[in-house]
Amino acid sequence: MDLSEKLKFCRTNAKLTQKQVADQLNVSRKTISGWENGHSYPDTASIVKLSDIYDISLDDLLRDDRLLEYYREQDHAQTANHKILIGSYYLNLMLWLLSYIEFFRPAGFHSPLIPLLLLINVIVYLTHFSDWKRFRKMTYTIKAVVVFIFILIGHIALNAMDSSFLNYLSQAELHFLVGFVMGRLLLIILISLSLEILLFFRPVARNG
Repeated sequence: MDLSEKLKFCRTNAKLTQKQVADQLNVSRKTISGWENGHSYPDTASIVKLSDIYDISLDDLLRDDRLLEYYREQDHAQTANHKILIGSYYLNLMLWLLSYIEFFRPAGFHSPLIPLLLLINVIVYLTHFSDWKRFRKMTYTIKAVVVFIFILIGHIALNAMDSSFLNYLSQAELHFLVGFVMGRLLLIILISLSLEILLFFRPVARNG
């Protein structure tokens, strides 16, 4: 008996509907149906909860070589993803600090490579970030949005007080000025987003 058959048998034996099981796991009824039809597998956390709901040991539920191999592969993938996430997070911290060199341009130093690397790393981090459930809490989401707005306004104000920026505005030709202001605005947004990630998108420690 494979996992899908076991799940359907155990649910029926427990006299539960797919909807009742779905409600206990906080998933959709369609998800339960997919597991019982063999179209998908439950994740490890759901498997543990299912063993409790159906009062069956994990060993009996997972006694399938193909299934065990699947979970091993999933665990390896999650471990690799977490390592990339941690590395990208600390790289983001370093690039965020370095981006202020491009922002203030001390001694006329200018390196568009820094914001480019920061942009790439932000994309990599957000594509590997999976803990979006923390934003289901309305207070957390509102706090994150409000803080981002204040960070953005703060960087805009900081930029407006920058003497080198004001010097560019007074001397540059119009076609150069438009490109410079747009580039500056993108840099401000990127720096603000990077700081927002450091504050509100911190990676969670992975158990095991």
